[in-house]
Amino acid sequence: MRLFLAFVLICGSAMLAHGALLDLPKDRRVTRDEPCQVEVVHHVKPAAPIKISRRSALYVVRHVHKACLILLGADFDRSRSDSIRSDLYSSIIEPIYRTHPNIASAASGSAAQRLFRATPHDIGRTTARRVEREFKRLGSDLSKLSQDALERSADESAAKTTLGTFLDTSAELTFAGHIAFDAYPDLFAESFDDIPIQTRTAESDEGFRAAAPPLGSVKLSDAALALIRSFMQAVRRKSTRDQVAVILWAQDQKSKGPGDPAWSSQGPGWALGTYWKSMVPPEVIDTVRGVEIVFRAYDPSTLAGKTIDAKAQKLFVRD
Repeated sequence: MRLFLAFVLICGSAMLAHGALLDLPKDRRVTRDEPCQVEVVHHVKPAAPIKISRRSALYVVRHVHKACLILLGADFDRSRSDSIRSDLYSSIIEPIYRTHPNIASAASGSAAQRLFRATPHDIGRTTARRVEREFKRLGSDLSKLSQDALERSADESAAKTTLGTFLDTSAELTFAGHIAFDAYPDLFAESFDDIPIQTRTAESDEGFRAAAPPLGSVKLSDAALALIRSFMQAVRRKSTRDQVAVILWAQDQKSKGPGDPAWSSQGPGWALGTYWKSMVPPEVIDTVRGVEIVFRAYDPSTLAGKTIDAKAQKLFVRD
């Protein structure tokens, strides 16, 4: 699994992600090579052990450790940051150690994180649901913490640093939690459908209209059509909600895999994604060769009368 980020200026926000090789910070909050363990925490009842294979446990612990190391070096609210690290330890790390007491030392090593696909033999369904639920809860806490830090940013540079830290931390937690979805794909579909749908507003509708070329003015090549249809088939296998394809301009696109030390950039370009259909004003949904799709651009005239083509899974515009 790789994470892909399309940095879409047309949506009104610019994002910058960065990856870095992580060294253990010289911080008193790191306890015996356990970056998620906080020295002073409220006493909580130990969580029950979880059903997980050793190789899965090692994979999860290493990625959670990386997330905690990033949080340690972040300029976030220290109390809330420590609370997230402590929660990661009590809800994920400690239960794993109770199941596999001998992996603590192995997890602190610097072995490369290779691509790993979990199966039902690696993690029980009940454990997978529990892990997915905990990572979702902690991801929400992290998002709120990062949003508050962004609002306090002194300038654009500080905001980019904060956003990069959030993306790096979220990526590691996503890698760790994805074993639940690998083993039980239906859990991913359930989780995907639980994402709140953004409410349509007059302002959001106007934004869609301002970025859309005239209906019927954009064509799709055979290659682009095949790519979009394949993409939407995969999306519909993962979600029961009605969605519509979107092609828009991304200022930058970055990806990162579990074993990558940093994000790799694919640069600016046309990106393929989806919207919940209920988020989009009907008058901007085009139908091209039987495919419902939304087109968005800074200047819609750059798409009008053009053909969107595809080569090597990448979209481009031609006359």
